[in-house]
Amino acid sequence: MITSKNRITRRSVLRGAGGVAIGLPFLDAMLRPGQSHAASTIPLRLLVFYSPGGTLLDKWRPTGTETAYVLNDMLSPLTPWKDRLMFLDGLDMSITQIGVGHPHSRGMAGLLTGTQLLPGTFETGSGLASWADGVSVDQEIAARITANLKAQNTNLKFPSLEFSSGWSISGRSAGQVSFAADQITYGRPSGTNGATKNPIPPQVDVVSAFTRIWGDGTASTGTAATAATNKAKSILDAVQAQFTSLSAKVGADDRAKLQQHAEMIRQMEMSLTATTGGGGSTCVVPAKPKPTDSTLSGMMQSGSGVIVTENDIPQKGQIMTDLLVAALACDMTRVATMQWADSEAKFILNFAPLNLPDHHHAYQHEHGFQPDALFKIYQWYASNFAYLLQKLDAVKEADGSTLLDNTLVLWVTEIQKPDDHGQTNMPFVLAGKAQGQLRTGRWLKVKSGTPHNNLLVSVLNMFGGTDKTFGDPKYCTGALTGLT
Repeated sequence: MITSKNRITRRSVLRGAGGVAIGLPFLDAMLRPGQSHAASTIPLRLLVFYSPGGTLLDKWRPTGTETAYVLNDMLSPLTPWKDRLMFLDGLDMSITQIGVGHPHSRGMAGLLTGTQLLPGTFETGSGLASWADGVSVDQEIAARITANLKAQNTNLKFPSLEFSSGWSISGRSAGQVSFAADQITYGRPSGTNGATKNPIPPQVDVVSAFTRIWGDGTASTGTAATAATNKAKSILDAVQAQFTSLSAKVGADDRAKLQQHAEMIRQMEMSLTATTGGGGSTCVVPAKPKPTDSTLSGMMQSGSGVIVTENDIPQKGQIMTDLLVAALACDMTRVATMQWADSEAKFILNFAPLNLPDHHHAYQHEHGFQPDALFKIYQWYASNFAYLLQKLDAVKEADGSTLLDNTLVLWVTEIQKPDDHGQTNMPFVLAGKAQGQLRTGRWLKVKSGTPHNNLLVSVLNMFGGTDKTFGDPKYCTGALTGLT
């Protein structure tokens, strides 16, 4: 039985042999005696979902009315989530009117920072560039959350977490390092007068990401026989005794949450084993997994950079999504980004369900504008967005709401029009309830010419800010109205 003397805390973990540790979801048993759910604040989270290369606006734009809208076939995977979505129609990424570099790169820089792309040494395909001129809104929110928690003598394991499946493996920015064409997330500038810009690259290896979040273990691999035994173990097996003991002490609702949490971890373990072929050292073993590199084949150099084949991008993306959701659910962080690719996205799309012989950029304009292929690509990204929403909505919070209810999800891209890089009428989609701060189930048409920086102000203020501008103030007219 849980009493005031052995109460579980938000930082409680289950520990097993070899240093394995599993964080717990929020349980009723974590509440202090006499404390109600209302008295225990469920945190608001921010999640940014990025897909490259804009959209087909006529297929993205709904039909019908603001509250009785109908999705076109391209976004049909989102139909079950209509009441949890808001389509923002009419925002311009005005900040891209200034700065240097190719529109793709200018869009990446300004997308979350609301600032221009600065001159530098990276060849964007249309001039040399470096970094965005400011902090991205997700990192500003993460910094403020961290400061607020510090004032309360507490902290999160990670201020933010960034994930990707196909980042910086192709195009001019190939090499899995930050460049102007692949970077959307920036920490606060540092140095004299903020001269030092701080791009934050996403995690691109599923094993490394799992290890970083859930612990890397300390057990030695030992002999071949010991290694084989360790591979056969799972993280849940290592803590099963504690899991069983804890389940017996808590109430029925908490037992259900623990079981759901265990199932999430088990599913990730199975997916990770499949990703590494089931034989290598992975994060499913108590010992620290060995680093693994994505296997790139069919690599070739073209006039516009490296083109690669990487068949595991869909599977990697799903695993990264699972890790992201689990990290939010266990309060490892409250700010996360899922960046499916960089702006060039020059990996061959010959995997199911796309089965296309070329890369995304080729269908935009490099080999001629090909809307039929783009339709399939954008529909595939919509299905991945739907998967994310489903995973968020499956996590129950202490008060009976879901993780999706307590998250602001922002779906973004760096251009609108794939054939000519147009950056007006940007296709922004919001999801989740943001704890009642977002009135979803709507297709909201904003005044023509409204800068997207206004949206960034509103996102920032949903997390307790009272800001009037964000990014370059010359391209911001205040918080976006009509979201609630």
